Amino acid sequence: MIAENSGKIYRFTMNHGLGYGFSEVYDFTDDSMFDGRYGYAYNRRDEGILAEYSMNEIRSSGVALGPITFYKFPNVRGIGAWKYLFQTSDFLISERPTSKALQGMHNRNDNWAEMKEWFRWPYNLKQKRIFVPYEEVRYLETGILNGPGSVVEKFTMKNMYVQLINTYYTLEQTKEFLKDLPKEGKSA
Repeated sequence: MIAENSGKIYRFTMNHGLGYGFSEVYDFTDDSMFDGRYGYAYNRRDEGILAEYSMNEIRSSGVALGPITFYKFPNVRGIGAWKYLFQTSDFLISERPTSKALQGMHNRNDNWAEMKEWFRWPYNLKQKRIFVPYEEVRYLETGILNGPGSVVEKFTMKNMYVQLINTYYTLEQTKEFLKDLPKEGKSA
């Protein structure tokens, strides 16, 4: 891990005027230039911009998404720029995170649990891949490369999901749907 590029905290603008989210970024390009960049999005959403931010307050909201694999680090200038806030030396991770991978194409079936060729990545390339049932890797992110904008989109969708289920569904249905969301304080 490249420590001087890791643990950086950014604020990003959510889509549809929903406010601001926060992400922590890690650099493992010393291990892999291709897929060595990762980002976590926190559960915190602010309506406006604050003069100061506290790492403890951001972290206490829990991880909402991640680690999402980036193909590049966030822009700090221009369209879609993220605001760099500060860096922490209290890292969430110190090794490249495990992800799920599929031997084949994801678009073969919309229900990923029906595909049998799932395995954990990285694995020992000198050994045969060990395929596992999807339920054993469901909680892991894919290693699909994303731009920082994907974090914005996914975090915005999570917040829109909460608005949708609390508006258009009964209380009983809403409680059931809320079980699908990560619990606050749960980290990757």
